Amino acid sequence: MDMQDLVRVNHLWARIYPFIADQILSHYLKKDGDVLEWGPFSGGISFALLDRKPGMKITIAVESAEVFSVMETELSERKLTGKIRLMKSALVPLVYADSSFDLVIVRGGYFFLDPEGESLREIFRVLKKGGIAFVGGGYGKGTPQEIIDEIAGESRILNDRLGRIRVSVNELEKMIGRSGLKPHTRVIEEGGLWLLINK
Repeated sequence: MDMQDLVRVNHLWARIYPFIADQILSHYLKKDGDVLEWGPFSGGISFALLDRKPGMKITIAVESAEVFSVMETELSERKLTGKIRLMKSALVPLVYADSSFDLVIVRGGYFFLDPEGESLREIFRVLKKGGIAFVGGGYGKGTPQEIIDEIAGESRILNDRLGRIRVSVNELEKMIGRSGLKPHTRVIEEGGLWLLINK
C-alpha cells in the first residue's frame, strides 16, 4: 500500500467514522470492554468509540512496519498514546489468545478476508463469549448523503489504487459457509456490506 494514499483516504473518511461507530454501537451495547480494531484503515472508528465510551480498552493492530509508524504518529498527535494500545499482528494468525476481546472491528475487511474463511475463524477465536465482531466495508447506515457525495469520487480512486477487492453478497455467503460460522453470523447491507459475528 502507498502510505500517502492510505493517509489521505483515512483523512477523507474522518467525518464518516463516527457514523460507522454509531452503527457498531447499535449492536454492541456494553458501556466498556476490550476492543480490537485491526488493519491499515484502523484508527478513526476507535477514536469515535473512545469519545462515546471512554471506558473501552482499545487495541489497534496493524501488520506492516510502515502502517505501524503512521499509526504511531497519529496516536501521538492525538495524545492517545497511553489510551490506545498499538501492536503488530497479521490477521491470520492474530497474535492474541482465545477469548481476548469483547468487540473486534475490521473496516475495509474485503481487502484482507480470504475466500476460505480462515480470517473469519481467527476473528471468532479471539472473541470472548458474548462478544461481537463487525467486519466489512461501507459508509455506515447513518452517514448523511451530502458527506458521502463530498468524498465518494476521490475515495473510489484511492481505494482502487490501494487494491480494493469488491465482494458480492453471494461471495460473502460462500466465505461464511467455508468458515463454518454461519450460525454465528448475520450479513448487514445497511450502509455497505458488513458481517456481524456473534459468539
